Amino acid sequence: MTCDVCGHEMRRKPVSAPPTDGAVPVRERWFCRWCYAWTELGHDPGEIARPQYEPMTRRWERARSPELPEDVGHAYDVAYAHEGVGATLCGIRDDSVSASPYPWVPSRPDTCPACRDVATVIDGRWPVEMRGSGKRIHPAPPTVSRWPPF
Repeated sequence: MTCDVCGHEMRRKPVSAPPTDGAVPVRERWFCRWCYAWTELGHDPGEIARPQYEPMTRRWERARSPELPEDVGHAYDVAYAHEGVGATLCGIRDDSVSASPYPWVPSRPDTCPACRDVATVIDGRWPVEMRGSGKRIHPAPPTVSRWPPF
């Protein structure tokens, strides 16, 4: 699949077991390692989720791990989320690295400068014309679908 944001190839990510909490089931997940856009395909034709552009300040969660220093705020790298090892944007990889429930704020004084630099580069890869509400194509799901309209 080709990324509709930047034109690079997307990688298919494994889908875990069907959700048990009433969440919408996903058939396929695709992720672009260049601009970090992602696309989810549902089980019925036309069920497609393509999240809009999010600015750097709202795109990443703070990484957590006993291996990371508590006084430095690293961003969790979602590109590695389905590859069996957690990682930060600056490249620290360990099985224990995961996303915390807290946002990563690049303007905080304790933010990892290397994570901030990588986030700035990724943010710059989204073309200006693809930023803002309604810039990605969202087909309406079939009427019998459990997916919300996008």
